[in-house]
Amino acid sequence: MVNPTDVEQVINELSSTSSSGPDGIEAKFFKLASHVLCFPLAALLNLSFTTAEVPLAWKRAKVIPLHKGGKSNDMSNYRPISIINSIVKVYEKIIFNQLSEYLTLNNILSPFQSGFQKHFSTTSALLKFTNDIFSGFDNNMLTGALFIDLTKAFDMVDHYLLLDKLHSIGLDRSSLLWFNSYLHHRQQCVLFNGSYSNFLSVDKGVPQGSALGPLLFSIFINDLPTKCIYSNIQLYADDTVIYSSKSNIVDIQHSIQHDFNSVQLWLESNKLLLNKSKSYFMLFQKRLRPVAASEIHLTYLDMSLISVAEKFKYLGLWLDSSLSFSAHIQSIVHKISYRLKLLYLSINCFSLSVRKKIISQLIIPTLDYGDIIYQNTTLTNLRPLNVIYNSLCRFILRCPFRTHHCLMFQQLSWLPLSSRRQFHWLLFIFKCINLSYPDYLKQYLTPFQSSYNLRHADQIFFAVPRVKKQIGKYSFNYKAPSDWNNLPLSIRSLTSFFAFKNACLVHLQHSCNCF
Repeated sequence: MVNPTDVEQVINELSSTSSSGPDGIEAKFFKLASHVLCFPLAALLNLSFTTAEVPLAWKRAKVIPLHKGGKSNDMSNYRPISIINSIVKVYEKIIFNQLSEYLTLNNILSPFQSGFQKHFSTTSALLKFTNDIFSGFDNNMLTGALFIDLTKAFDMVDHYLLLDKLHSIGLDRSSLLWFNSYLHHRQQCVLFNGSYSNFLSVDKGVPQGSALGPLLFSIFINDLPTKCIYSNIQLYADDTVIYSSKSNIVDIQHSIQHDFNSVQLWLESNKLLLNKSKSYFMLFQKRLRPVAASEIHLTYLDMSLISVAEKFKYLGLWLDSSLSFSAHIQSIVHKISYRLKLLYLSINCFSLSVRKKIISQLIIPTLDYGDIIYQNTTLTNLRPLNVIYNSLCRFILRCPFRTHHCLMFQQLSWLPLSSRRQFHWLLFIFKCINLSYPDYLKQYLTPFQSSYNLRHADQIFFAVPRVKKQIGKYSFNYKAPSDWNNLPLSIRSLTSFFAFKNACLVHLQHSCNCF
């Protein structure tokens, strides 16, 4: 049952700037009267649950086609944005919270699924994936990875199969009846150039534009990892990678081919479509005599060959075969340089505070995304980022080209870029230690064991594994405990996140390594 207090809390969490759904009622009106509306809305939601009926008006969505670029008359160049009513966002969020709690308490979701779980992220998924590759390099192994793309996976989910899977995880009859009503007889219309289309039925797929849809998809795909026996698998929503580290390409192909065959059969039985044009195999290697692409012969079930890539964009990060991240860094520099040139055309229109806000909100996130992953490369590869970072500072301050970067950082109260990455890295490690972060990362943070009696403070040390090569020090299982142990005891012993954050800022404030 839902109480008015929970409803009021969810209403107040709605975004005031979000667009209205098909009913035309904006979220801000709900928020203005949340203390009053929470009572009738709670009664409506409870009535929906007890009768296992979801009103048709709650199952309607408005779709706005967003042009991605290219020819405007090509439908493939549009991304559909689904918008639901504000009242639907409220009840879906409540169901989402209850279902998430049930999944967590019963440990139902696969540990290999990093999407839509609290404290899981693309960053944690990438750290695990790159850790295994770096560890393979350290042991003179190759790592083969098959990146699998599905065609409109969220839109292809069969409702009856999904209900079967909800039953298999232990939902009771009344909950299943409610989800049956929720999934069936859904409708959507399209808003384009100010005109609405008629409502049409949607007979498959998880609801888009909702909090509940992605979680239902995670449940639907939850048993997929069980099909991988001889290799590793990692998922972020429908982004799937099967990978294996071996000493030779023959063993890699054998393990991945076996498991990929099982995955393809699973996809067929669950009515999901493989997108061959966007699925690629990639071999990560650091050898004097690299394996040639002609030696790789992975196939689909119809015996057609899987394409081999030299680089691949996985979860927003460009990966190259040597895991140098040079392709990703080049992509960042190119993207920021282009945007900065455009901003310089209007530099006289902005005050210093506005310039700083523009750079902080529109440009810096491009540098920040995945920085704790791509930091694991050479200083030579990272140097172009320092150059572009300094260019951003000069744009904000409008200072001469020869102005020393340390002076610019001081004036802006910004950390040097290398320190900024280290700051993000230390915060991530702290959260990994103190919060319910994925076990696939926490397993590498084991307390240091000694034959001597240690004081409590000394227990903050973590065991650092031995590595054979310099590249092994890039792996999470080495770098995380090593960098943590190198922190002063006064910082390591902090238990408050905000206290730790402030202490790290002070610690890194004057750590510029001039180049």
